[in-house]
Amino acid sequence: MSSQAQSCNNCSEAAGLQQLMRCSRCKDVLYCSNACQIADWPVHKYSCKSAAQPTQGGPSQSTQQLESITGITIACEADRRAGKPVFQMTTISPSHPIHTRGNPSPLFSRVGLPIMVYRHLTNDPMSYLGNPDPGLDNQIATYLMIQPSNGFADAIWQAGGVGTVTVMRQDGKPLTKEAIETMWMYASHLLDLFGNGEGPPRRQLTPAGFQGFCKSYKEERVMNNFSSFENMSIPL
Repeated sequence: MSSQAQSCNNCSEAAGLQQLMRCSRCKDVLYCSNACQIADWPVHKYSCKSAAQPTQGGPSQSTQQLESITGITIACEADRRAGKPVFQMTTISPSHPIHTRGNPSPLFSRVGLPIMVYRHLTNDPMSYLGNPDPGLDNQIATYLMIQPSNGFADAIWQAGGVGTVTVMRQDGKPLTKEAIETMWMYASHLLDLFGNGEGPPRRQLTPAGFQGFCKSYKEERVMNNFSSFENMSIPL
């Protein structure tokens, strides 16, 4: 099926399934670009239904975390201006909504470190499309959510209403400030490579490529006297 031609829901351009991106809410319709997804939203929003709605009664026993884990809160611009740190360690309880309403990062699933990203705001981020709130900008969260196929985050992470987020590792291991900074810088590095116009940097988009970047970034930070990186375990 992946070799069959499909078409963009907005412009009808035909492409292989691997070249198209799905609506991140309903998972049903396909787009050739982030621009087409944004352009189609005023029409599609009336039929779009989230495929990730939490089931009534909360998470099942099989998916619910049994213990609290350590994650990272990433502050939006407004919270930073109010004095909150960019990265802050936080305890994620078994009942935290990240377990049922968090969004998996397609990039970090690809490179072997699956994470979940949870918006603290409960309103629809697409409601900010065309009228973004600069205070709710969170470029770091947007970078963590880019697609490995094209370097663009889905429209919900670019519409202008991301706000503050919490991030956790799906394997339940503690997430540190040094690790999340390294992951952010890895995503930024990939975006530089995408910007060269040569398509996905395939050698970098592997677990080995990711861990190689982490090792180099740790060495650079330690060399520049950021002593907290000395204790960052590699591989992450």
